[in-house]
This record gives sequence, C-alpha cells and structure tokens, in this order.
Amino acid sequence: MDNYKLITHLFKNRWIILFTCMLVIFSCGEKDDNKKPGGEYDPKKPIELMGFYPDSGWYQEKVMLEGKNFGTDPTQIRVWFNQKRAPVIGSTGSRIYVQAPRLPGDTCTISVVVGNDSVVYDKTFRYFASVTVTTIAGTGESGYQDGDLTTAKLSPRYVCVDEEDNIFVMCRYMDDQGNTDYHAVSRVDQEANELITIEKGLIGNVPVADPETGIITFPTEATVGSIYTLDPKEFWGPRKRELKFPDSYPNKPANGYKHALAFNPEDGYIYCRYYYGDIIKIDPKSYEVELVYKTVEGDNFGLTFNPLEPNILYMSFHSNGGVCANSICSIDVTNPDETFKKLSGPTGGGFRDGPLETAQFNQPNQIMCDADGNIYVADKMNHCIRRITPEKMVETVLGFPQTAGFKDGTKDEALFNKPTGIGISKDGTVYVGDNGNRRLRKLSIN
Repeated sequence: MDNYKLITHLFKNRWIILFTCMLVIFSCGEKDDNKKPGGEYDPKKPIELMGFYPDSGWYQEKVMLEGKNFGTDPTQIRVWFNQKRAPVIGSTGSRIYVQAPRLPGDTCTISVVVGNDSVVYDKTFRYFASVTVTTIAGTGESGYQDGDLTTAKLSPRYVCVDEEDNIFVMCRYMDDQGNTDYHAVSRVDQEANELITIEKGLIGNVPVADPETGIITFPTEATVGSIYTLDPKEFWGPRKRELKFPDSYPNKPANGYKHALAFNPEDGYIYCRYYYGDIIKIDPKSYEVELVYKTVEGDNFGLTFNPLEPNILYMSFHSNGGVCANSICSIDVTNPDETFKKLSGPTGGGFRDGPLETAQFNQPNQIMCDADGNIYVADKMNHCIRRITPEKMVETVLGFPQTAGFKDGTKDEALFNKPTGIGISKDGTVYVGDNGNRRLRKLSIN
C-alpha cells in the first residue's frame, strides 16, 4: 500500500518532477552552449514542430511543446495561445515548458516565435475557463458598520483598486422609493480583514487610481468643479479640490452632475463626463480643465480606457441617454470630432450577448478594462456581470439575465442584485459592488 501511495503521489506531481528534471539538465550542461540538449537556435535552420501535451487545460496549465531548433534561452522564445502571450518557463532546445495564459479563448492556436521565425502547430489547444464569485464584505443588512469583514455592513456602489490592492468603495444605498440610508467612502484591507471608514456622510461617485502616485480621485456633485483626492502619503485623508475651468470654456455645466472618472495612461490626464454631455480632461496636478468633446445629454456611470487601444475612451450610458441610452459608446480623445460613436445595439434596455453591435444592456453602470483588453460591465438591471472581449464580443460572466437574487458560487448558480460597481486589481481579479445585496464580492477567474 505504501508503494501504491508513493506512485500515486508521484503521478499527481508529474509536472513538478518533469520541470525539476529540466532544471537539472540546464544546470548540468557543459559550458559550451552548442553541447546543451537540443542545441542553440540556428537561424539558418527551420523550427520544426512535433506536438504538445496536454491538449487542453485551465489558466496556468503546464504545457510541454516539442520540436527542434527552439534554442535554450527562454528570453528569446515567444509562445502565443491565439493572441495571448504565454509565459515561457524553460527550454531544452527540443522542448519548451510554458503556462497557458489567462483567457486566450476557447480554442487556441499555439504559435512559437524565435528570432525571425514563426511557426504554428497544426492541432489546437482547448482552453477551459471557470468563474466563481465569493463575498468579501457585507452581511446583506441595512446600515453601516466598520470592522471585521465577516461582520461589516456596507452598501457598495462604486469600486476602485489601486496598485497595492487597496479596495476603495463609494458606499450609498437607495431603495426603490429613492430613500438613502447612508453615504460613506471606505477602504477594504483584505490582508488585515478589515473595513475602514475614510469619511462618513461624503457622497462619492466613480473613483480612479493614479498608477504612478497612488492617489485616488473621485467626483462629487456638490459644485460644478468639486472633486476629492485620497493621497496614501496623507494616510488617505480626503482633500477637497476645485476644478479650474478656463475663462474661454464654452457653456460651463450648470450643475455638478458628474459621475465617473478614468485615468488615461497615454497622456496622464484624468477624464470626466458631465450629465450635460461635456467630456473634459483634468490635469491631476493643477486641476486645470480642457473641453474634449460634447455628447448628447444623459447620465453615465462608467468610463474606462483600453490598454490595447491607446486614447480610446469607453463610456456606459444610463437609460436617460437619449440616442445613446443603455449603450456602450467610445471616442478617440486625440480626434474627438470624428470618432464619437455608439457601439452597442438597441437603446430600449434589454439583454443580448454576441457581437457588440447587436448586444443589449439595461442600465450599464461602472465599467472597467483589465490589462488584457477585456471590459467588464456592471449591468445593473440585468443583474449580471458582462464582459466585452478585445474581439468586441459580449458575454455574460456571471448572473442570470433579469433575475435578482443573492448566491455565491459558479456560473450555474451565482446571483446578483443591481450590481453597480466594478474594480479590477493588477492581477486581473474583479471586484463587484453588489449594491442591491449590500455586499462587496470577488470574481475568481481560472
């Protein structure tokens, strides 16, 4: 029986053993690089592909690629699963050890690039994805309570995650009659298992984190130009700022109806849109304002930039957005007069997955793009979390269309109630402000 257990244990850990053996091969190789197993890459010879194992798997699945003339320097080898680059762990010259990347698509073509040579395997890799949701904070009860995340009470409306994985939550709960029980700006520290109030009574709308300074900025509606900043160097103490509109600004907004901010990594400016249609950019140091473009009137609770499409600003429009109602729109902020467009389907509010041009949303709220170019949407009145892929396909990540409820779990069982907030950490973890359920929840994508 002991031998059987040993064999079983070795089998379950076969990839660890294999990788260890490869490292031994690398470390025991002779000083003459040409004598390493498989040899160095020879640009005068073709790369030959033989096969790979396994032929299917999950995110970070260990995959062995077999062939000839790969070379032994993993830094010179690029492997792609569709358009997603896979981490290369090591190479013997005839075998490459890689990990399946995150969300490359269901059926993947694997290509290997070394030097100027690019080759593609004949067979495909089948990628499996699993998404689950768990509750981070909130009991579902009305009210507000700091402290341990298992007993804390909150009603998260909008969410933001900084580079240090601090989760900032703009809390507000409003019932069907329009009654609000509280407002608060809070920070969730998962490592310390704690909910911390930064400021109670302060109404905060969609926040944004500056990746360079770590400063969190969020708009309020108190005045036309009122915004707040939370600086980590000041222990997140809120500071009120006032935007500086130039005298030449045409038709300054009549009220402070501004609900979302987005940071553009290309130019370093913060972008904002008012109910009246003004899209502005804000200098994060001087707070000086410049008008970019004016759209139709209507609320929007989501702005985001896509790292795969520099300077393209995506916007989610609420149900009062006229010809853009219940839709996703975009604009190139470097050429605004020619590029503002509505991207999704009918404006009446509904549900439909598929190509973005025919997809339907129902009061889409906060939107956020991850490092891979996937835009996540808190589709409030469909009670779902949706995703727009880089290929402009819309899919439901979790939740059942037009079915409100609460349940943690997998795609087949998870339920939301009027989700309004989306925040994404640098490792791709998605956090959801499930406002109707008064809970902050986390999506684990495998």
